[in-house]
Amino acid sequence: MSEQFPIVNPRVEDGLALSDATMVEFGDGCTDAMSIVPGEHEVGDRVPCPSCAGEHEISSALSIPIAHNITITEHEHEPGD
Repeated sequence: MSEQFPIVNPRVEDGLALSDATMVEFGDGCTDAMSIVPGEHEVGDRVPCPSCAGEHEISSALSIPIAHNITITEHEHEPGD
């Protein structure tokens, strides 16, 4: 996912290249689940929707960092997989 995610306010912490993002929920119900948008945003902000061409007002928000320089090279299978 981070390969397709724009880098906003990049910084390096503990060797990780991080950028700001916000997990949001839109009040108008455009998306059924939370969406991630680049940058730091707060409830009430209007942001471009990742699912449609419009903008929506944020009804809930959680700031999260996105790591851009990680690679998953191995996956441990759980019993039953």
